Amino acid sequence: MQALRPAERETTMTTGSQVSFRPWIAVPLVGVILIGLFYFLSPGSVEQSVVYDLLGLLVVAASLVALRGHRPAGWLPWLLMTSGQLAFVAGDILWTMYAAQGQDPFPSMADALYILGYPIMALGLTLAIRRRITGGDRAGLLDAAILATGTAVVWWAFVLGPLVTAGDPDPISFAIALAYPIGDILLIGIALGLVMTPGARSPSFRLLIGSLALTLVADLLFGLQSFEGTYIDGGWLDGVWLLAYVLFGTAAAHPTMGVVFEPRPVSVTLLGTVRLVLLAGAMLVGPLLLAFGRNEADSIVLVVAGASAVISVLVLARLSGIVQRLDRDIERRKALEQQLSFHAYHDPLTGLANRRRFMTAAAEALAAPEGLAALFVDLDDLKTINDEMGHDAGDALLSAVGHRLVASVRPGDLACRLGGDEFAVLLPDTDRLEEAEKAAARILEAIAAPLEIEAVPVRAAASIGVAIRHTGEVMGVDDLIRRADAAMYQAKARGKARSAIWTADLEAAPTRSASVRSAARGPAPAG
Repeated sequence: MQALRPAERETTMTTGSQVSFRPWIAVPLVGVILIGLFYFLSPGSVEQSVVYDLLGLLVVAASLVALRGHRPAGWLPWLLMTSGQLAFVAGDILWTMYAAQGQDPFPSMADALYILGYPIMALGLTLAIRRRITGGDRAGLLDAAILATGTAVVWWAFVLGPLVTAGDPDPISFAIALAYPIGDILLIGIALGLVMTPGARSPSFRLLIGSLALTLVADLLFGLQSFEGTYIDGGWLDGVWLLAYVLFGTAAAHPTMGVVFEPRPVSVTLLGTVRLVLLAGAMLVGPLLLAFGRNEADSIVLVVAGASAVISVLVLARLSGIVQRLDRDIERRKALEQQLSFHAYHDPLTGLANRRRFMTAAAEALAAPEGLAALFVDLDDLKTINDEMGHDAGDALLSAVGHRLVASVRPGDLACRLGGDEFAVLLPDTDRLEEAEKAAARILEAIAAPLEIEAVPVRAAASIGVAIRHTGEVMGVDDLIRRADAAMYQAKARGKARSAIWTADLEAAPTRSASVRSAARGPAPAG
């Protein structure tokens, strides 16, 4: 089956709602109607079994149609799980044929089909887990294994243990009877692994998990009722299996089925409340079963079981404390890394991007074919303010200019402080000289606006050099820097407080921007 590209899948999900809407609504609607018809007919009748089989077939057919229509990237897990459902339905149909002939064979081919469905479903779920956790999630899988082990203890106590004790003399019959609960335990473990893994929690995912949960609960109750002789053919328990069928078909038909098995990592708590509760429950299963299953004379069993339960909870609480501390350390480390990363590419005084960030952004922009403009901004006579008012006043002026620079550029432009009194603005996707000139005019006007520093009115001015790299033109970062610097020097030579455009006759013009020349040689340390 051919998978669509991500963009095509998104289009299918959003614009294809008219296609996916009908089966998504039709599956549960038809399912409810057939379940109602099932209970309208006589319990245990062949007609009732036919309705049961018809619903199963319709669910499988709807799943295949939806799989064909949605064409998700993770189609193989869906196909395998649908095949597992088909094996269950085929077993149902074969059993209906036996019932129509008045037969009740055990073991039979129907049992073979039922048992075949378990490994097919398990394989589909396993592939689903591998798709959802591309980087691996051993913690989630280990948690799932712990929960599955606890479930296996319960299964043994109420299903497998009595079955082994009964010990059917026929080894084939005994093996087949044992295969059912073992298959359920296998599906429980893998289903829990799917729930524990990160990824999309879409409606389709929840419907699928609900279908698996109902199937496994119904299997457990059927095993208990079979041992007690209380199972009624066509009773309420059959409705649980039918509802599980409907949920599976609805999950496959839902428009979000395409993202269920896509690798979409989400933020996962190392050991959240839900996991703690589930793990505690799994650890307490054994001690509780020992305590409730003891004889009156076995007081030591109660003591051991109680002590084991307390120790298990205390160990889990200790582990939780360690994990929470580790989680906090990880969060602090992430915050520190973000802070260091910010300081590595930003100027500490103005908060603007620094020279290193400018060089990186310029190189990336020049690697693309689109047009690009660079504006070099040099404050005029900053030395005078430093001499007359002090360097603190000069720093305040630089900070104010940085804020005005940011307010003057477009959202996609990059404003930087190169060092000292020199700033730069990178204008991506700018191929027209008029756009660059307008940007320079806005910056000159913003810088020239009156401001006060230490209650003293100050008027700042700047000279701006403009260089353009036209679409398709091959140019290196050093060429762009040299042109903008030469144009800025030309603006100063013409009387300052103005902008100048680089032209070919400035190619041999001298430049005097020390920090810009060092930038052309390579990135400098942060700041």
